[in-house]
Amino acid sequence: MTDLVTARATRSDLPPRWSIHPLPMHGPLFLGALAAYAAAFSAPPYNDGTRSLEVRERLRGEHSRRAGLRTLCATLPGDDVIGMIYGFRSERGQPWHEAVAREIGFGPARTWLSNAYELAEVAVAPPYQGYGIGSALIASLLHRRHERTCVLSTRCDSDAHLLYTRLGFELLATMSFREGGALFYVMGKTLP
Repeated sequence: MTDLVTARATRSDLPPRWSIHPLPMHGPLFLGALAAYAAAFSAPPYNDGTRSLEVRERLRGEHSRRAGLRTLCATLPGDDVIGMIYGFRSERGQPWHEAVAREIGFGPARTWLSNAYELAEVAVAPPYQGYGIGSALIASLLHRRHERTCVLSTRCDSDAHLLYTRLGFELLATMSFREGGALFYVMGKTLP
């Protein structure tokens, strides 16, 4: 697998080809990725069409300085963006890392977080979900990573955990990241 992945859709109702490319932090691909993200998170259970603004700010702010940051997008011919993903090294001192470490305890944190890559966000626009694009984005993001594990969190009331389970992630904890907030599955996978 290379940085550029091209795949054929498995169903006839999708355009015949889509590709995965590095996602720049400015320009039409970036705006398209944010639009795909907004579409995905406007649907239930999230119902949050403004969440893409938060992702934009994090990508251009604190996450832009994280070691190992990698951003990718899935596009149709003509560069219409239908999905996006990004991740970085999960390290002590990062808020998500620290919250998960407290929740799972010292031993599991040492196993799962001491040399981990964090899958921060992945989204595929609703009309293109279920065709393997999310799986391909994840595989591309994790290709040639040198960390021992990959970790992530996903809301318990979404079906995303089913995808992660199919890809070999296991449940590490169920937790909320803020008082009265939604419950999340924290999941991890050992990398080759």
